[in-house]
Amino acid sequence: MEQRTILSVFVDESGRFRHPDADSRFYIVGMVFHNQANDISQAIEDFNRNIISLGLDPEAFVFHAGPLIRREKGYEFLSRHYRGRIYNRMMTFARRIDFKWHCLCVDKKFVNSTLQIIAKLQVQLDEFVNVNKSLLANVAQVKVYYDCGQAPLTKVLQKSFNGLGGKVEFVSDVQPRRYKLFQLADLICTLNLVAAKIRAGERLTDSEYKFFGGPAAFRRAEAKFLASHAFVP
Repeated sequence: MEQRTILSVFVDESGRFRHPDADSRFYIVGMVFHNQANDISQAIEDFNRNIISLGLDPEAFVFHAGPLIRREKGYEFLSRHYRGRIYNRMMTFARRIDFKWHCLCVDKKFVNSTLQIIAKLQVQLDEFVNVNKSLLANVAQVKVYYDCGQAPLTKVLQKSFNGLGGKVEFVSDVQPRRYKLFQLADLICTLNLVAAKIRAGERLTDSEYKFFGGPAAFRRAEAKFLASHAFVP
C-alpha cells in the first residue's frame, strides 16, 4: 500500500463476553479491510437497486446475517427462499469489491473466565498488528469503524491499533445502515462462526443447516469465498 492510502477497518462481533456460556461457544471478531482509493460506489448502487427489486427500502434496510439465517426480528415473516435472495444480493456485492478480512476467534471451551476471553482477543489482535506493522505503517491513515456495541472489545481495539501512532482514527457514531462494509463485516463474522463450528465438529443449528445445506455445501461455497478474500500478510 502506498503512503497516501487511507485504510478502512470495519469491525463487528458475534458472541458475548460471558463464561460459562452454553449457548455461545465461540466469540468472533470480524474485520473488513478496504483501501479507500478503490471506489465501490457503483457496487453499492447496484446493491441498492437489487434491494429495491426485492421490495425493500435501501435507506432503511440493514443486512444482519445471523437474524436472517435464524428468521429472527426483521426477517421473521420472510420465507427461506426470500431470505436466500437477500443473502445472495449481499454475496454478489461482496464478490464484486476489493476487500480483505481477518477474524479473531476465542473458543470458550478453552478459557476459564470472561477476563481470559478478553486477554486472548488482545493477544490475537496485537499479534496481527505486529505481524503486519510494516504494511500498516505504510498507509497515511487507518480509520476504524466500530459501533462500540461491546465496551471490552472497544478497549481491545483501541489498545492494539493505537500502537500504530497518531495515524489511527476511531470513527464516532458508526451506524450500520450507513456503511455497506460494516454490514459486510457482519456477514464475515457469521460465516466465520459457522466455519468455526464445522472445524470443531460442533453440530450446526437447524437454521444454519437448512440455510446453507450442511457442512459440505458450506465448504463448497461460503468457505471458498472466505478463502479468496482472507487477509494474507
